[in-house]
Amino acid sequence: MVDHIYCINLERSPERRENAQKQFDREGLEVEFFRATDGKVEAPDGLFITKSEWGCADSHIRIWRDMIENGYETVLVFEDDIELNPGFNQKLDEIIYELPNDWDFVNLDPNNFYTVNSKKFSRRLMQGFSLSMSAYIISQKCAREWSKWDSRLMKVQIDSFVQQCPVQSFHTIENLAHQDSKYASDIGPSFNRTMDWNVFINRWGLLIVFLIFIFLYRRVIFE
Repeated sequence: MVDHIYCINLERSPERRENAQKQFDREGLEVEFFRATDGKVEAPDGLFITKSEWGCADSHIRIWRDMIENGYETVLVFEDDIELNPGFNQKLDEIIYELPNDWDFVNLDPNNFYTVNSKKFSRRLMQGFSLSMSAYIISQKCAREWSKWDSRLMKVQIDSFVQQCPVQSFHTIENLAHQDSKYASDIGPSFNRTMDWNVFINRWGLLIVFLIFIFLYRRVIFE
């Protein structure tokens, strides 16, 4: 089981907190609401990413530092637009049971469209990264490394950044939670986000090479 549960919440979004609390009450979860960094208000100058992306990254890093300060070995982290799937608690226990002793990070709300080096590990788990940070568990060992980051120096979103780190990362095959579609992302629409070209090439590189080959082949044949 986890030692502590956080939910990141912007103080100007009380309706999200209220909706999240209903989810937690239903599942019997005792959750600490953690004040999110408000990127639109607190962001410094000279960022490589958007103000909202910085606020998101800084919020997660602050949670990891709080986890270390309080000595929590394993924590569960939610963003406040989360919707818990039925049977969350039981499924989480089953996921934890299947983890190896040296695990670092488990994404409970995987985006299966964007995965990096993903392969089947067990009945309920894939090994590798899936981009999203809306619901996850993290070990203290991993938090100690990631809490050293300076959010002001990040050049991609936090979920893209973590996939570049050499840790024992997993994601669930079945989502234990999902982001509530009635809430717009605080980061903004996908077309307005900072592009991570490493993820783009990893996902689409072979297809792009294939299409270029077909294009050149057709030109040679028909000219």
